[in-house]
Amino acid sequence: MATNFKLTIVTPDGKKITDEAYILNVITSAGALGILANHLPLTSIIEISHLNYKKNIEGKIESIDLSIGGGILNVTKEEVIVLAESFETKDEIDRERAERSKQRAEERINSHDPNIDLKRAELSLKRALSRLSL
Repeated sequence: MATNFKLTIVTPDGKKITDEAYILNVITSAGALGILANHLPLTSIIEISHLNYKKNIEGKIESIDLSIGGGILNVTKEEVIVLAESFETKDEIDRERAERSKQRAEERINSHDPNIDLKRAELSLKRALSRLSL
C-alpha cells in the first residue's frame, strides 16, 4: 500500500482543504510534477491549471480534481502545503460565469486596445479555460 502524506491547500481568503494523499499531481513553472510521500524538499510556483490528488479510502482510490488559480507549492518531509490564489472543485464552478469570463477576456485580447491590460486579460482567460476544462 502506498504511503500517505498530509496535504493542505489554503487560499488567502481562508478556504482550506486538509487531507491525506498518496500522490499529488500539479503543474509548476518548471513543468508537471507528481509528489509522493518522502519527496525531497521543494518549493515551486504553481501555474493556473488543474491540481489532482489521490487518496485511498478503505481500499478504494478516490481522485480529487481542482481548478487552481496559481500559487506556491511547498514540500517538506512531513507534509505538502499549497498556498493557492484560489481553487474550485468541479461542483463549485459556475460554468456560465466562467464562459462569460472567457468571452470577455477573448474580446479584450482581440480588441488590440492599447488601454487594455493584456497580461491581466490573458490570465483571466487562462483561469476561465482551467475552470471550463475541469
